[in-house]
Amino acid sequence: MTQPTIDPALGLIDLDSPRSLRNVEGGVAVVIPAHNEEESVARVVRDGFRALELLGVDGEVVVAASGCTDATAERAAAAGARVTEAAAGKGNAVLAGVRASTADVVCLIDGDLRYLGDEPLAVSLVAPILRGVAEATIADLYWRPIYPQLWLHGFFAPLAGRLLPEVLPTFGTTPWSGQRAALRELWPTALPEDFTCDLALLLHWHDSGARLRPVATDDWVNPQRPKPDLMRQEFALLADHAVANGRVDARQRKELESWFTAVHAYMATYRPGEDDPQEFERSLLRRSLAELDAALSP
Repeated sequence: MTQPTIDPALGLIDLDSPRSLRNVEGGVAVVIPAHNEEESVARVVRDGFRALELLGVDGEVVVAASGCTDATAERAAAAGARVTEAAAGKGNAVLAGVRASTADVVCLIDGDLRYLGDEPLAVSLVAPILRGVAEATIADLYWRPIYPQLWLHGFFAPLAGRLLPEVLPTFGTTPWSGQRAALRELWPTALPEDFTCDLALLLHWHDSGARLRPVATDDWVNPQRPKPDLMRQEFALLADHAVANGRVDARQRKELESWFTAVHAYMATYRPGEDDPQEFERSLLRRSLAELDAALSP
């Protein structure tokens, strides 16, 4: 049987035609969701203003003070930010900050992030959008902490790779990162109130057909604040999204619950100082994929 051919130039009708994305000439809003970040918020605000200066654009820095009981709002305002109040919850803060801003491009930077690159992180996230090579970006913060790598190798990469493989190249290796930017029209009007908003936002951009690109970034640090239920909540969000899009059925969705419980238990066996991190990640990925294939088998 003769194999059919595919034209390698398919879609390249006229290489001299105008680019499909336009340069963005409007302003930039650096939006900072912050819950009780009085120790760090002024520094993040200053980084936001420096980013606007380096980008050479008009803009604004907005802090969404989310259920704060400390001096976050006062210190943000003293540093020059416009402050808007939001109910407690990351999703509430994101929506409030976006609504309070007016610029054509919105960039999210967490209120507790300390970025160690030569330029503020917002510069790297916003520049591709201003140049017209992306409509949305997310920081690829693949770096030191072992927990995010367990999240990636044990949970997200296997599950998304099997159920929504097209998202992997666009979400990057740290889709849990809250640092991202997008054209104003791409921001949704509703999000989960909690930290699952980060993943929900990426899924929204994916469903919208946005040209989302991960951006390689430098080192960073932020306070380690355990969120013991977040991985299960994100699992439920991703699995339900797959069901809604016809990637798995109700029976398989139930089997995925057992898979997640087993893989999560194996993640918890990691012992700092005893296990080699990279070897553990590799073994975790192999095990997760094998058990996922078994869970999804007919």
